[in-house]
Amino acid sequence: MSMFANAAAFHDPKSLLRAMGSDLSAARAIVDAHGQVLAYARTGGMISPTRFELHPNETIYRFGSSAQSPRAVATGGWWMHKREFEQLVRFANTHGIFVGLAMRLLCLVPPEWSDAGVLVRARVARSLLAWRGLANSVVTPAASGGGVVEMPHQNEISARRVHQLFIPGLSDVSALDPAISIEHVFRLDPHHGRQGFLYL
Repeated sequence: MSMFANAAAFHDPKSLLRAMGSDLSAARAIVDAHGQVLAYARTGGMISPTRFELHPNETIYRFGSSAQSPRAVATGGWWMHKREFEQLVRFANTHGIFVGLAMRLLCLVPPEWSDAGVLVRARVARSLLAWRGLANSVVTPAASGGGVVEMPHQNEISARRVHQLFIPGLSDVSALDPAISIEHVFRLDPHHGRQGFLYL
């Protein structure tokens, strides 16, 4: 038995595809004349994800939708390690912006994907495997229905280079033996997370 609570989910080939931003929906896949999938649509995600280990007592953070419960937010895959979250907070303070907007700019999360109205701080309870990498550029349909949102990555600028974590399988870990424990839930104003966000 693996020492990592989510080993099976991590080693599923689909977890790496999701970490790289692939949309595994068959309805949006590129298929041949026989219906065989040739490629999946892809946007966002990570550039060159690498295997990363998380061990008990490490602190991680996740932004989520205000429409979800904190527990539901905590079962999502995208997280930040404590040191990267502290880098994000420093960036927000340096530029005088709200932390939700700083997350959008550094992690490349348009409002179409989340209102970033909840921030969960959690502690790792059981060892986990994650994919770790830098954000890739995003091109996604605008919520207004007109055009697309484009967010090119700026990893060449050190202050904007933030590694993210994709932890597969958190929703599959038994509720009686959770892999992470929620320490604190911060309620954020979704409007602050969009203040200054420009559609160019």
